[in-house]
Amino acid sequence: MKDSDQPRPRSREELWDLFIDELDRRGQEGNAADVIIPATLHPEAPSGKRFGELTRIDVATLAQIGGSLGRRGDIIKDMWLRTQQKLKAQARAAKGSTPS
Repeated sequence: MKDSDQPRPRSREELWDLFIDELDRRGQEGNAADVIIPATLHPEAPSGKRFGELTRIDVATLAQIGGSLGRRGDIIKDMWLRTQQKLKAQARAAKGSTPS
């Protein structure tokens, strides 16, 4: 078996790009909040959490990780803010439709 037959581990940059692509795709479908932060992204990442459950501190950490990888870390903040707005709107709508 040649070394080229073994799949190589993905770089952190590739993992970041795949994570952002997944957030974007799922966001277009309306469910970015359900994306799980990958465990292999970075040791300081809030791994295993749903994107919609992240705190501002978690998002700031992810933005720093993105920046350290040479990526635009601010994009994660924008995606998170849009996700939070959507979650709040859904919660208001659900509260308004609940009979008293």
